[in-house]
Amino acid sequence: MKNILYSLMGFAALFVTSCTNDDINIETRDSVNDVNVTVSLSNFISGYNFNDTRHDISVTEDFRTFNSEFDKYIHVRTLFYNSQGFLVDSLITYSSTTNTVSKSIKLAAGNYTVITTLNFADEEDSAGSWWDFYDKEKLSTAYLSPYRRDRIWSIMSYAAQTITVSSGNTTNVSMTPSPIGALGYMYLQNFQYKNEATYGTVADNGVRSIALYSQNVADGYKLDPNASEKYIYLEATLSGSWYYLSSNLEPSDFSLSKDYGYFRTNLYSYVYILAPSFNAAFGYQLDGENFFHSYGQGNYTIQNGQTYLAYWDWFQVGNPYFGEADNNHWHTYDSNVKSMEPLKHNLTDSPSLYPFK
Repeated sequence: MKNILYSLMGFAALFVTSCTNDDINIETRDSVNDVNVTVSLSNFISGYNFNDTRHDISVTEDFRTFNSEFDKYIHVRTLFYNSQGFLVDSLITYSSTTNTVSKSIKLAAGNYTVITTLNFADEEDSAGSWWDFYDKEKLSTAYLSPYRRDRIWSIMSYAAQTITVSSGNTTNVSMTPSPIGALGYMYLQNFQYKNEATYGTVADNGVRSIALYSQNVADGYKLDPNASEKYIYLEATLSGSWYYLSSNLEPSDFSLSKDYGYFRTNLYSYVYILAPSFNAAFGYQLDGENFFHSYGQGNYTIQNGQTYLAYWDWFQVGNPYFGEADNNHWHTYDSNVKSMEPLKHNLTDSPSLYPFK
């Protein structure tokens, strides 16, 4: 994948605004005061700028060309909750660039909590959003949940502030949402060879699927800025259950006919990490087994808006890397490195295993 730079500067920002998006029912009221809303999209993708120079793969490139190459839009949602915490109005904008967007509405005089979220959408319609919106009518219950966790398009940004709308006056609101969660760039290397000596030959090591799985998996984010706990976790994540953080990667060249004449050397993928801290492990499943051999299990803490590298080279089994993405952790081969005995995680027998969505 070549790092070809494309510019979106020639694209005009495309946006559509509606006060009835997301199936929100707006009450008729004395709305006579202008409220001008300006939303900066500058922080939405700026932090996810890792370029894998060794393997010539650019995370930056995909984000830069999200509309021109992938037909994605930035879904800009701005919500207005009154002083009683009820939703009274909303603005939805779809943009094909990261330029600032502006719109105006009319609100009755009073105090409001303004919430703005950014996420990707496949089309200019709420049905195409990569985040689902739940329990929106009250601020205390409203939350977003990612549609998938295994794609580069799963990122989200959020901002909140309180405003006062006065009778007869124009109110100007400026929002700059900040990233929530982090992007994980996965690179899995040499998984089909038994060892260095078999590199480039047909030498099946029996690996049939690979995954990054986790405990303490957050699958929802509360919009209330005063919520004591902002994250909603999958059920039973604190009781020893494991969940797929990435998709369960099954190399397409592993054929059911057991024709192992060729295996893809490397896989790369993405995961979205919402929980600020979590327990995760790399894992591989061997032919005929129903559990994962895990390596690199550990407790990790992430910084919002950063890109993390999940790297694992089969020749260095037992010594994978998970941390901030850079080009300093690709393995060199040392025949003296010893592999540690893997743990076994039997996901099949876990009744609370959450199906990857």
